[in-house]
Amino acid sequence: MTVFPKVDIVTVGAGWTAGIIAQQLTAEGYRVVSIEVGGDRFANPDFAHNHDTLYHILRTGLMTNLSKETWTWRPNPRAPALPIRQYGSFHPGVGIGGAGVHWAAQTWRFYPTDFRYRSHHIERYGAKRIPDG
Repeated sequence: MTVFPKVDIVTVGAGWTAGIIAQQLTAEGYRVVSIEVGGDRFANPDFAHNHDTLYHILRTGLMTNLSKETWTWRPNPRAPALPIRQYGSFHPGVGIGGAGVHWAAQTWRFYPTDFRYRSHHIERYGAKRIPDG
């Protein structure tokens, strides 16, 4: 069995709350370890990132897998508690950053075309494809 060094404090999760608490405690001299479920989100050294919309957005790749773990929900106090099987406004995240990541709490670098969006699309698709206004 692996034996890790003793620490003063362990946080369960490394999302916004636990991440801020861990940072503040280490600044005060405490030894802190955060235990996080899910994979890491470390990008390349220059912070380039693969923006995989299908995986990250449509298939909720950064969120808890509801077929393995879920919560219950009641539309009113008399209704039975039913498991959440489809995401609505509640998106519990997994991995470093937790649920704060799913709504762009991490600000990715812009592409060069983002700074010339209109010109880029006119060059690519023609001026007639750009709506007035």
